[in-house]
Amino acid sequence: MSKNTAKAQRARLLDALTRGPVDTQYASRKLDIIHPPRRVFELRREGWHIVTTWVWRITEAGERHRVGLYVLEGAQ
Repeated sequence: MSKNTAKAQRARLLDALTRGPVDTQYASRKLDIIHPPRRVFELRREGWHIVTTWVWRITEAGERHRVGLYVLEGAQ
């Protein structure tokens, strides 16, 4: 299986979520997930309970940007 199929991206995201909250910046840059909100949607469709809150982060360019912070209910 390719490392960047939707299935592989969901697996990486779910693994990260079991260890704690994940924001869209982290998911994109560190987990190599092309469209984190879509992967979260797909995990929810599979039955995972993931809560989204909005947080502010500083981008690499030094700009404030609002991003989703995903938390797997019942994790940790």
